[in-house]
Amino acid sequence: MHPILFKIGPFTVYTFGVMVAIGIICAYFILIKLGEKEGINTNDLSDLMVWTVISGFIGARIFFFLYNPKYLHPIWRIFYFWEGGLVWYGGFLFGFITALYIAKKKNIPIWKTADIAAIAGEVGLGFGRIGCTMAGCCYGKICHSRFALVFRDPHSVAPLNVPLYPTEPVSSAANFLIAAILYLLYKRRKTPGEIFGFYFIFYGIFRFLIEFWRATPKTYFGTLSNNQIMSIFMVILGIALVIYRRKASKEV
Repeated sequence: MHPILFKIGPFTVYTFGVMVAIGIICAYFILIKLGEKEGINTNDLSDLMVWTVISGFIGARIFFFLYNPKYLHPIWRIFYFWEGGLVWYGGFLFGFITALYIAKKKNIPIWKTADIAAIAGEVGLGFGRIGCTMAGCCYGKICHSRFALVFRDPHSVAPLNVPLYPTEPVSSAANFLIAAILYLLYKRRKTPGEIFGFYFIFYGIFRFLIEFWRATPKTYFGTLSNNQIMSIFMVILGIALVIYRRKASKEV
């Protein structure tokens, strides 16, 4: 694809970084807009998002190099997030812990914020997966379909000149679709927090399925990847969260 958008002298602008930036901006405006409807202080939401994004990037990079230590040369390359190389689960874990801490510190309503953040986050991730398509990361296994992607740019992370399953654009489309479904459910939700639970369910199911076509090591039972094991727990947690929040709303 096109990992490098353009160069100006020694300065290089990577397509991945640009798409991630667009995703963050879109997610921010969605979060603020929905936050206003929920009556949440927009300044507090802005602070929460800034620190969540920063910690999310750190977590995503740490997990990427835990999975791919061969890329950690030189050591300061860990800061080159615009080149690609982010693991969603690492970013989510670090970001979630940070968001929870800030929400409690600033008395931000946790469940309402979690619901709108799930919608905004999926939109942002949809743009991020477009960046993955351009950079060649998160690539699929070799296939012989007419829909296959072939990477020829030498700066691509994916193997060159071989047909691969189009896992990145499929993931992008799925993220946007999940965001739309969550928003429709959000407009009809029965209690705050259940949208966050549905987010775990939908994303977990999709991620479990798409992993069969991604070129990630299948270390469990010779069939499942680390991400699929985490996806299973994610779906279970999502179901439990929806049940818990609906039950809690009935007891009030």
